[in-house]
Amino acid sequence: MWNPAHGYKTGIIHHLSRAIPVREDTCLSLFNNTSMTTMECGTLLPYLRYLCGAITKGMVLVVVLPLAAAIIFAQLLSATIALITSTLVIEYGAAPVGPGLGLPPVFVLFVLVCVALGVTLSLFDIFDLLGEQSKRVARFLEKSAERAKDTPVLTKYGIYGLVPCVLTLGFYVCPPVSWVLGWRRDLSILISMAGYIAISTVTIHATMGIFLVSHVN
Repeated sequence: MWNPAHGYKTGIIHHLSRAIPVREDTCLSLFNNTSMTTMECGTLLPYLRYLCGAITKGMVLVVVLPLAAAIIFAQLLSATIALITSTLVIEYGAAPVGPGLGLPPVFVLFVLVCVALGVTLSLFDIFDLLGEQSKRVARFLEKSAERAKDTPVLTKYGIYGLVPCVLTLGFYVCPPVSWVLGWRRDLSILISMAGYIAISTVTIHATMGIFLVSHVN
């Protein structure tokens, strides 16, 4: 329809206005071409809050508790920090570092366990977040759990394989393995930590024995 007042056909313009999408106000749109709607930004906040909670939980166990125990029991903070750092890198292989720095064996074991437990819990929380946020990851987990259930031996005894896993590959590997195979989280943590505490105790005792023999000689 021709509109003499405006000089165009109002029907064509109305059709084009419906065909061209109207861009909504977006957060971060000034800084990134890939825009995110206000609703998406709102749904992202709980995930960020959950992620920060997981990291905070790990930091409390890995750093705060060992340092607090060092202050309470009058242990060297520098030696404790060195033991924490070594445990994050070489895991229970850091057991000889503690006695070498003059730390008591029980305190060394406490620090090793705190670091391992903090890392393990944080990894489980982060993996759970990935499973909830990504549909592709969720489908992958379902298929992996179904394949694990199809293997009777793996279903019945597979979770106990976390003990040799933590002995050979370390506590960084146990959470993703148990998460992918759909094993119970609490039981996986219990078995992993039991194996880790056992090998750490043996390593500390072996270190103290070596130190004792070297002092005698």
